[in-house]
Amino acid sequence: MVCGNSCIKLLFFIINFFICIFGALICGFSLWANLDKDFGSHLADFVRQIDGIDVKLVNEIAEYQASLWILVAVGALLFIVGFFGCCGAGCESPVLLGLFIFIIVILTAIELGATVFAMTNREEFVSSIQQVLEKSSATPELRKNIRPIQNVLQCCGATSQTQRLYIEDGLCGPSPIAHPDNCFDRISHMVQSWGESIVVVAFLLLAIELFAILFSCILCRSSQDIRYTPYYS
Repeated sequence: MVCGNSCIKLLFFIINFFICIFGALICGFSLWANLDKDFGSHLADFVRQIDGIDVKLVNEIAEYQASLWILVAVGALLFIVGFFGCCGAGCESPVLLGLFIFIIVILTAIELGATVFAMTNREEFVSSIQQVLEKSSATPELRKNIRPIQNVLQCCGATSQTQRLYIEDGLCGPSPIAHPDNCFDRISHMVQSWGESIVVVAFLLLAIELFAILFSCILCRSSQDIRYTPYYS
């Protein structure tokens, strides 16, 4: 029994170590998706500057970014919980183990919900961005608003259909050939890259969390058995 408990403690420590690592990764990838080169803040400013934008489009963009912020918070909390789980791997307190299980279950549910929401709404987010970019190309004054996005993404023009207008207005810098991609293509590629990275990390983390819950339950039960055995022997 002692040997079995030692093995479970070791596995519990390893599982918490991986929770710590993957929590940090999902936090980092979500931050990258929201703040890569200040892309998120520039995008929010850009959307606010375009008059007549459908409120539904603004809400879809905001909801997608909000789901990523939730993943940032969940990743950070999982990192902290995993760290303290590593530190307390040798502690067999049923109260602490029960609290650990409760926190992990709650964070796992939130993480799964936010990941599924972000991935199922990814296409709507890209579509909303495309519509906003197309609307921003209507007049020369509106086209000037895209400059911060162009500087961040090193792109030229809003979409492939409107890129010529930006070149004619001189908004692509002295050498448009240096940045041949339009901003929508860059954004859609970035969102695709973020999504794949976040999905892989999130589901690996989910599997690790399930093992953490399993080993926590085993440790909690074994600690109770050890605690009450003397009274029945």
